[in-house]
Amino acid sequence: MAFRDLKITVARVEGPCSRMKQGAEFHIRNAKLEMAQGHGLCIFALGSLLPVLSAAIIKSQEGEGILNVLQEWRCPDPLAKVIFRIEEE
Repeated sequence: MAFRDLKITVARVEGPCSRMKQGAEFHIRNAKLEMAQGHGLCIFALGSLLPVLSAAIIKSQEGEGILNVLQEWRCPDPLAKVIFRIEEE
């Protein structure tokens, strides 16, 4: 199966979050999570992103797929309000 490569960036932090900073990014390449050495990802954000990312990496016909419906995803923490941007590489 062929997969899309994705870039996920912290687009905005609209509340108090000590774990994620605006501009931080990680990648999904060949269905594998990659990030720069020494960087991390909040487990709560990751848990909410996994279903979206799993759907987004599946190659579909042009104009179809979850990335045509959404490009941003919000962490479920109601106070931190971290907004992730999801893009195909």
